[in-house]
Amino acid sequence: MWFTYVVVAVAMVAYADGYSSGAPSSACLDMIPRHPVSAQTSPPPYIITTSTKTVKAGTPMEVVISGKQPNNTIRGLLLQARQGNNIVGTFTVAPNDPFAQLLDCGSPGNAVTHKKHDESLDKQTVAFKWTPPADLNDEIKFRATIAYNGAVFWVGVESAPVKVTN
Repeated sequence: MWFTYVVVAVAMVAYADGYSSGAPSSACLDMIPRHPVSAQTSPPPYIITTSTKTVKAGTPMEVVISGKQPNNTIRGLLLQARQGNNIVGTFTVAPNDPFAQLLDCGSPGNAVTHKKHDESLDKQTVAFKWTPPADLNDEIKFRATIAYNGAVFWVGVESAPVKVTN
């Protein structure tokens, strides 16, 4: 009987670690990581803020995800800008960033996810540059899945709306 418990536990850890190198493209639309557990239903201990509430189309702005408390660190993430359900804009991440990388969710660089890293590189705050499309004239929200670890994560964390104008 012990053997069964050990095999199941090892399989769950291996499965949860399967996407430790970033969100899979299969999570692009629903933003649900393919972890063997369900998302948290409690309010997230993270907040998404922006450098501005109105931005001109084609002009970069900053997006920040922060834990509300110092111990609310980020192990994994998937971040997108959404115009309704459409993923829009382009993120910029430094090529040598030890934590984050771009993800192609239908267009190169329209999402950000984490890289494989050890616990010492978990972040309490991350910041990214996002540029809206040059022809966008609408409201967007930043939406994220944020993982404290492989078993504890929140899906659909949203920013306040940002108005993009031409």
